[in-house]
Amino acid sequence: MINPLTLIPGSAWKHPHPQLQLAWNSARIGFMIFPLIPLIGAVFIFVGLVKTWQNYGREINQHRLNWGFALLAAWLILGSLFGIQPGDALLGLGNFLPFFGFFAAYSTLIQSPAQLRQLAWIFTIPAVPIMLLGLLQLSGGGGTWQLPGVPIYIWEMSVGGNPIGRMSSVFGYANSLAAYLQMVFIFALGLFADSYEKNSSETSPGGRSPFWKSPTSWWLVSILVICGVSLVLTSSRGAWSAAIFGSLLFTIYQGWYWIVSIVAAIGTIILSAAYAPSPLKEPLRSIVPRYLWARINDDMYPNQPEALSRLSQWKFAWNLTQSRPLTGWGLQSFGPLYQKSTYIWLGYPHNLLLMLSSNVGIPATIALFSLVGWILAQSTILFLNFPMQWRSERTIFFTYLVAFAGFIVFNIADVSALELRLNTHAWLILASICGIVYRSQSTR
Repeated sequence: MINPLTLIPGSAWKHPHPQLQLAWNSARIGFMIFPLIPLIGAVFIFVGLVKTWQNYGREINQHRLNWGFALLAAWLILGSLFGIQPGDALLGLGNFLPFFGFFAAYSTLIQSPAQLRQLAWIFTIPAVPIMLLGLLQLSGGGGTWQLPGVPIYIWEMSVGGNPIGRMSSVFGYANSLAAYLQMVFIFALGLFADSYEKNSSETSPGGRSPFWKSPTSWWLVSILVICGVSLVLTSSRGAWSAAIFGSLLFTIYQGWYWIVSIVAAIGTIILSAAYAPSPLKEPLRSIVPRYLWARINDDMYPNQPEALSRLSQWKFAWNLTQSRPLTGWGLQSFGPLYQKSTYIWLGYPHNLLLMLSSNVGIPATIALFSLVGWILAQSTILFLNFPMQWRSERTIFFTYLVAFAGFIVFNIADVSALELRLNTHAWLILASICGIVYRSQSTR
């Protein structure tokens, strides 16, 4: 049987604490499988979590950040009892409470930048079959896969995409796939920059082999091209914004300002084609594909009901927040309330901040964002004062910061926390950042 760990560059790296080696091996295998087959991958990820808690439970309990998440969990449970539908609200806690425990374990398991690099590679490897399946889907492929003899579905892939014409692959819906792919795109971009830097520093000027000849560069360029095409085919404006935002951060970080100028010029042309007044927009629309400008300004769906617009959803969610600012209306309450008001079902208001404030109230929302904000503030300080012994790993750490920034950008106009794989990956990125912060603090 092929060991999937051998596909990961640097897989021979040993965890500094032998008691956590099994947990680390299980986690790596789990995240290799998880995006493609969540049911199986989750088992390995759970084993990694349990083994970490078993061996390092005392250390986990000593981190005050975890106390904060524990107090928040208690508040969310209590607040759910005051929701309009307490049963649904308690079920909705499944999108949050288990991940507090996941974060506590994996921020302890991940203690080295070498682990960040391995996980970044793990992000890119399963994305290849997922994107190829998506291309097959748009060509008329699709169907349901289930375990032999067991009524348990592994995945369901809609023929022609979901919504029709938009690539969704094994994620079931186009926006979910797009949220995943923008993460993959940023990690591939970060690995490309990291590999380029290592190639430039580890070879002598006289005998330097061209970077473009290395298998690593070809693999990463292929990932970036396929991922870029797949992102376009998902037709997700939020994912487009996150990918472009991440790309700009990398070009600024590397000092490639000429690329920033090119991207800014292209973006100006596309936005002008979408929003510029006549007669400026007509010649631009003859150059820019309608698929782009019509999707940006919603001309692609001209007869869409007003209730489906982001602005209507956000206004309704903010009104709910103002009505019950302390406890909110309960998790999973937006859908029934919005349907009662507009006769259209929408499960969430396409904005993470407004979804949380309307569901769990302002105090709980501020608490969650404060805990996450502390991690990001500490990680930014660490990035600006990166330890000398980790200097060669600075770019890969920067990649994780950009990846989480991409998650934030995407969740301004959508919500990825309600999809198991996306939620898990977001918490993994945050736990990875926090683990390195913990390690740097203990080292100092």
